[in-house]
Amino acid sequence: MGHDTMIKEISLDGFQVVSGEMFAHLPRKSEATCTLWPTAMSFSKQALILLGNCEHIRIEVNAAKKGLLVVPVTTKDRDCIRWIKSIKNPTIRKMECCNFARQLYETWGMNVELNYRAVGKLVTADNKVMLLFDFSNPESWKRVEAGGKRV
Repeated sequence: MGHDTMIKEISLDGFQVVSGEMFAHLPRKSEATCTLWPTAMSFSKQALILLGNCEHIRIEVNAAKKGLLVVPVTTKDRDCIRWIKSIKNPTIRKMECCNFARQLYETWGMNVELNYRAVGKLVTADNKVMLLFDFSNPESWKRVEAGGKRV
């Protein structure tokens, strides 16, 4: 600003602080997240890190509580899912699961025009560490097609 520019003094009477909680935010990279599409699901890198870069998981669902549990397992588990692209450079892959996603959307009353994301927390059960994602109040947004057009 130039030396001749004056900043006007105002009164703060009548102004109220807006709580930061009023603004939705995309979960930060430090949070474990699970994202649901009507045909697929994926997890954040942090989810992988929290579960020790395990190669296979089993997914369990609590329909009533809208909970999704991710349990690290070995290939011996008959319901194991490989959730990483490569063991050498562990990164999460988007997993196509049309039937499962459709069932979740129907059971949980979700809008098929939206994607949903929930934050996960480490929990333990039967002496095993797992990630629990709470979809009872998830973040949601309209999908954007490749051309940038909203659907």
